[in-house]
Amino acid sequence: MKSASFRRALLLAAFPGLVLAPAASAKFFDDRELSPRARGLGGSYAGLSEDATGIYYNPAGLANVPGLDFRASLYQPWSVSFARVNQFAVAYPTEGWGTFGLGYSDFRVEYQETVLSIERTLTLSHGFTAMEDLSSSLALGYTVNLYNLDYPTPSVSELDLGSETTLGIDLGVLARLHDRTTAGAFFRNVNNPEMGDPVSSDLPQSVVGGLAYRPYDGVITLFEIEKQLGEDIQFHGGVEFNVAEPLDIRFGAQSKPNLLDFGVGLNYTSIQVDFSYTHHPVLDPTLHYGLGLQF
Repeated sequence: MKSASFRRALLLAAFPGLVLAPAASAKFFDDRELSPRARGLGGSYAGLSEDATGIYYNPAGLANVPGLDFRASLYQPWSVSFARVNQFAVAYPTEGWGTFGLGYSDFRVEYQETVLSIERTLTLSHGFTAMEDLSSSLALGYTVNLYNLDYPTPSVSELDLGSETTLGIDLGVLARLHDRTTAGAFFRNVNNPEMGDPVSSDLPQSVVGGLAYRPYDGVITLFEIEKQLGEDIQFHGGVEFNVAEPLDIRFGAQSKPNLLDFGVGLNYTSIQVDFSYTHHPVLDPTLHYGLGLQF
């Protein structure tokens, strides 16, 4: 789907004096791609989920994080100068209690150096292994998101548009079927959070199912189906090649909208640098930059 956040950003930039009370059709906290690796794979990551950004795609994948893991990234959607997305995430494995994750992300719109709106999300996740044997395993996870929508700048009529906060809950499952195949499912905002006054708006709810298959060492193929409530089904797919140490090359695609992705990953012992390029048939491309640290 075309990003509701992007459409709203265009409206804000063009008409900063509008009173932006949430309408029933508005969609806040929608269509954020927070991992350049996942974006380079066409947005398909629920069936792989193996680093700290799993808190956004499938928290069950935290159970597979081997050590302390930190990720940060930023991008400007479709290369517009007035909108920016930032995120960081950290995962911390424990003895006997699974892995805990903490993250923060925001989507902000600025006009002539004035911040017009900010969508902030503070994320707390937990993933753990429920069962495991020699050939298979099952991990479960959950996420609590604290959503905050803020309009820090009064309108031209000096109306304070204020801010609002609500909670959302996500659930995840990740199964290792054998050494080369994993399958995952992610359920977003299962508690149906709402935001808006006097007219409330439901935050996006979606169900995602994905597969990751490793046909050869150094090759990962992914396929994913996503259904957001009230929207068409989306298909995501991608492939990652470990060309040679330390280089990974990624290709991906998704439907509705039809996007093509290319990504690069550079892995230097405990440091990972990621980049993705996303082509849109109408809008300018999106360049997504990320940095990871593993200990």
